[in-house]
Amino acid sequence: MVYPMYIDGEWVTKPGAEKEVISPATGEVLGTITPAGFEEVDRALKAADREKEHLESMTVFERAELCMKIAAAIENHKEELAKIISLEMGKPYTEALGEVGGSALSFRDAAEQIKWMSDEIPSVREKNVHVFAYRRPVGVFTIITPFNFPICTACCYYLAPGLAAGNTMVWFPPISCSAIASVFMKCIEEAGVPKGMLNMVIGTSKEAKTAAVQHPLTAGIGFTGSTLAGDDIEAKAKAKKTLMELGGNGPVVVLKDADLEKASEAILAGSFNNAGQICTSTERVLVDDCVAGKLAELLVEKMKRYQVGNPLEEGTTMGPVHNHSTVDTVLEHIQDAVQKGAKIISPNSGKMEGMPTDNYLYPTVLDFVSKDALVNIEETFGPLIALVRFQDEAEIMPLIEMSPYGLAAGIFTEDLKKGMKMAEKMRFGYVNINSGSHYWDWTFPAGGAGGSRSGHGRSGGKWSILEMSEERCVTVNLND
Repeated sequence: MVYPMYIDGEWVTKPGAEKEVISPATGEVLGTITPAGFEEVDRALKAADREKEHLESMTVFERAELCMKIAAAIENHKEELAKIISLEMGKPYTEALGEVGGSALSFRDAAEQIKWMSDEIPSVREKNVHVFAYRRPVGVFTIITPFNFPICTACCYYLAPGLAAGNTMVWFPPISCSAIASVFMKCIEEAGVPKGMLNMVIGTSKEAKTAAVQHPLTAGIGFTGSTLAGDDIEAKAKAKKTLMELGGNGPVVVLKDADLEKASEAILAGSFNNAGQICTSTERVLVDDCVAGKLAELLVEKMKRYQVGNPLEEGTTMGPVHNHSTVDTVLEHIQDAVQKGAKIISPNSGKMEGMPTDNYLYPTVLDFVSKDALVNIEETFGPLIALVRFQDEAEIMPLIEMSPYGLAAGIFTEDLKKGMKMAEKMRFGYVNINSGSHYWDWTFPAGGAGGSRSGHGRSGGKWSILEMSEERCVTVNLND
């Protein structure tokens, strides 16, 4: 099975550049992809540039209808899409179905939101001068997305709002999840999206993505991924508009008056759903020492429900992690924490033996984690919970600030006044009170806090549309 690119309405392969698609779940070869070079990147961007005036000239109602057709096409292929997500990315089939449903919903939401976005008529000091501030698309966007939600991140952050806003796009999925991207583009074709408006190019950072970022036809760049990769893109993008959603190390603060049942449920979901491979996942838990023992007991008891296995098998609640670098990071962070005094309190830890691939990890809980442990500072991006105990609430902010990230956080307390005051002081894109750090709905904005290592710009609902458009003013002087 060959999974081609989709460029200017045509299915494109590059003979002689074949690369196998290998499942992290089974180790089997799912097919082949053919990564692009500059020629394919250039062709895709030229097609998008050619069609940008066509898309911009469509009314918002026409663009909304196009988004609705894409949503319907996604639902028509939901089982096929979910199965490939499970095999190529590694998440359980039920989670993959949820991702597909969310992708369809993002296009529906964008269709509704764009119809109610309004232009403005600002007041000016001079009489008989009228100013019209129009919101217009930026132009051609290069979109680069990660493996953890291979189609949903692309759809809800960029493709749906970008298309609704009137931007033509060239999408670069992660090379390790390009098969699902190829199948997804059948939905774009089936929906009747005019050729050239939305293109999908498979390629490596060196040969394809860098070329797209630096290409003179690229007006804007949307990127979700690691902070290091984001820094590199920012340096190469220069004056282009950029929207960056980067790394996170989501802390959840558990105060002594917290509902520990609720907190433990949220922490487990935030740490083990999608095998912890979520930018806003709960990675470190800052917990009051007087309730830490009870919280630890609840976590260990409740984590028995997590069944690691083949993502397509019924009963599996956690699949393998996607790649070996994630395996290495998780193992490194566990080893580092233990060397610094942490205790492994979960029944098992590390790699699982006898599995089809080396990507299967036991979900792990660490207690008595020191503040200088890597897991309290860096992004783990895997199925690991680290309990960092504090004696006094004055320790909380210094503990939080040991990590440079500012994407998302959570607080558990029954004192909402205290929770609100604490949340307002925390420098994160958003803070959830009595929910885990991972809770998000794309109707509200998400993104890194200013000055943090988590990026800039806001994604979600109308905020994505605002980020992927710009104000342009026209003044009319009616003076004689």
